[in-house]
Order: sequence, then structure tokens, then C-alpha cells
Amino acid sequence: MLRQIVLLVVASVMLIACSEQTSGFKTFSEGQQALQTINNLLSTQEQQSEAASWPFSESYLQARHQAYQGLKATKLDVSQQAQLNYLIIAERYPERYFVWPVQRDVISQARSLDDYSENALANWLELVETQLIAAEQSNLKLNKIELTLLHNMVKSYLDNSDDSVQAALNKLNQYLTQYKPRTKLGLVGLANGKDWYQSKLNYFSGETKPPLNWLSEIQASLKQSQSADFVLPVSDSHAKPLVMNYFVENHQHTGLDWQLDYLDPLKSKRKLTQGEQYFWQVMMETDLGIHYHTWSEQQARVNLMKRLGVDQQQADWLIEDIVLYPAMSFIFIN
Repeated sequence: MLRQIVLLVVASVMLIACSEQTSGFKTFSEGQQALQTINNLLSTQEQQSEAASWPFSESYLQARHQAYQGLKATKLDVSQQAQLNYLIIAERYPERYFVWPVQRDVISQARSLDDYSENALANWLELVETQLIAAEQSNLKLNKIELTLLHNMVKSYLDNSDDSVQAALNKLNQYLTQYKPRTKLGLVGLANGKDWYQSKLNYFSGETKPPLNWLSEIQASLKQSQSADFVLPVSDSHAKPLVMNYFVENHQHTGLDWQLDYLDPLKSKRKLTQGEQYFWQVMMETDLGIHYHTWSEQQARVNLMKRLGVDQQQADWLIEDIVLYPAMSFIFIN
């Protein structure tokens, strides 16, 4: 009898603990703020004084999942619900194996924190390597663009770090030097990559439509369109996706995705000029080519240079943006 009572008490405590962990937020803003705290080492905004958790560590994944679940209890509009659904679906896919998103300089962000810890950074760098090794064993590999950007980031901090961090960087650098990237640039080169890409297309376009249908529609539209003048606002950084250059000024931060700086793409995008519409149609066509039809870098480059009249350097920058931010061009499908 005593044993049964003890077991009941333990079970009750566990149920209470679980309910506390997944308790909902009172407002959308509370949930958004929680995600900003969790993702603060992936932010381009002014840093908080302390890091909640290191990107894609176990504690990070748990905290992020609980935040997503907690947001379910808040009052969400249609667009916010779509964002949340998209992010929850993304948890199924292999993003967690690629611990260091190559768009963001995590080391610089970490060093700006009041509670910066050399050992914590060194441990995270070891996690980056450990997860890449685990990914290889599951046939998940970086493509050559991601590998080059990550390797360059690592090399930029060599001989400019404390001992424990330096040792971890040296080890990671040696690993990346012998790393063999996957041959396909797009998501189609990953296990479940086609499904992952489809989920992104569904979210950013706001429609559920197969890639082949999208390609037929876009190419038919391009046949009827005439190339128009446009300004190509490329830079030397991919910290923010190119789409954000086409968002309205003074936009409100009502989003949940760190990659878009917590902006809601549906509410933030501005009206495009005729030239910009043509430009984004070409970007969509190239996006589908890379991520679904296994276009090589050369095929994508030729298409961009022919359609847009850009030079090779500009085309390569656009390819990098498409590789790093799959399907985001479809924000402008309408």
C-alpha cells in the first residue's frame, strides 16, 4: 500500500512538472519574447546580456519546443497561426544537425554577452563538429556553398581566440578541411529534403501546390513578361535574406522566425514595381531549379545572368541567398 502511495505521489509530481513545462503564454508577445531570448545568439538585433541556450543544443531544442507548444494557448491571427504551424513542422527535419547556421556569426554574438564563457563556446564548437559527424552517418551533409561559408567563418577566428576556444576551432577547422560536401546544392540533396522544401513552399507562398505546378506557372508568366529595370541591393553579407530589402519601412515585429528578424512576411512585404516583380519571378524559377530540380551552380548562374543581365559575381551572391533561404522568394508570389 505504501509503495502504491509513493508511486502515486511521484506520478503526480511528474504530471505537474510536465504541465508547468508546457504551460501556455498569456499573450503572443510573451511567446515571441521567449523565442527571441532562446534564439538570441542567432539574432542580428542588440544582444541581451545573457545567453539562454546555445543554438541547437539539447537545452535549446527543448526550450524552443516548449515555446512553440506554449504559443498554441495564445490568441493568434491567421498569419501567426501559419507561422507557428510552419515552425512546428520544421522540427521534424534535419536542421538540428547543422548546429551553426552559416548566415549568422555566432562567435561574435557570444563574445558580446556579459556572461560570455570560453568553455561554453568551446563546448558548443565541439557540438557543431559532433552533430556534423552524426549527420554524415545519416547521409545528411552540407553543400559546397554552406561548407565554404562555415569554413571561412571558422578560419576568421583562428589565432584570435582563447586557448580552449582555439583548440576547439583548430579541431573543427581540421574536420572541415577534409569534409566532402554533398553534390546537390538544394534541399533535394538531403534525406526528406523534398518534403522539407514543400513545407517551405506551402508557408511562404500561402498555397499548397507541387513544385512542378509552380514552375509551369512561373515560366509561363516569364514568357509574357518583359525584363524591366530594377536595383539589385546585394551586399557582402547574408545575415538577412534578400527578401527583407523589399519589406516596408517601420514594420512591426509580429513574427516568430529568427531568420526574418521576427517580422511577419505577409504583413511586412511591400508592393513591388514591375521590374521587381520580374526579378522575383526569376528568383522563384531559380529557387525551384536549385532546391527541387537539382540544378548545379553553373545552371543557376547561367539562368540568372541570362534572365536578369547580372554579372557573375552578382549571380553567385543571389545563388547563395537562394541556397541559404529556400523558398523565401515565394513571399512575393502574389
